[in-house]
Amino acid sequence: MNSVALITARTESSRFPGKILENISAKKKSIDILISRAKKIDLPVILATTNLKSDDNLCKYVKKNHLIKIFRGSSKNKILRWHQCFKKFNIKKACLIDGDDLCFDYELYKKNIKINKRFEIMTYPKSIITGLFNNIISLNGLKKLVTVVKKNQDTEMIEPFIEKAMMKKIIIKINKKYINKKIRLTFDYKEDLQLFKTIYSKFETTIDSKDIIDFLIKNPMLTKINYFREASWKNNQIKKISDVKKLF
Repeated sequence: MNSVALITARTESSRFPGKILENISAKKKSIDILISRAKKIDLPVILATTNLKSDDNLCKYVKKNHLIKIFRGSSKNKILRWHQCFKKFNIKKACLIDGDDLCFDYELYKKNIKINKRFEIMTYPKSIITGLFNNIISLNGLKKLVTVVKKNQDTEMIEPFIEKAMMKKIIIKINKKYINKKIRLTFDYKEDLQLFKTIYSKFETTIDSKDIIDFLIKNPMLTKINYFREASWKNNQIKKISDVKKLF
């Protein structure tokens, strides 16, 4: 495979265990939404999950309901998991989709994965709305990244490893409406679940992210459901990144 859409997800979660199989609507679970949106990138879709027994049900569900490939690897070290997945399927580039981001913008991936410039990682402006975009990584970038990680190291936060590996970044350009809005579109808390259920009770799971943002801008009371969680979430991210850097 040259390019793929790679969904990174697992069942265990410190803040919301089992969220990847949580019912978002009457017919769709979190993983269903992620897969349906990933398919809009027009690339093969792979689920990269763990070898833990807790992810057996996730794999069974996906095999039963979706025609995509599944890779199982390290539970803590997702960078190693990606690297092993790349080798198994002969992947050159991957759109990295986080299992928390149920409204991620597939158009951003679709557009930027086609860029011919050599890169190691494509990432996002820090001002982007949380949950709209993750990263696109090349095989060369991943090879460099995996060299700075110990085998059983927890790599939930990849930013310090990207920094340590001195990876060459391309910062993607984004629509102005994606910048500095009081909107939160990632799944960590029960309030996030409430917002996603509201969104997907009104729209198809493959709705364009721009339309979701427009809808939330026009209905600001909805953003208050979960945006108050953003500050504590960011502080938690900063602490985790700091803890990783102390180990270098």
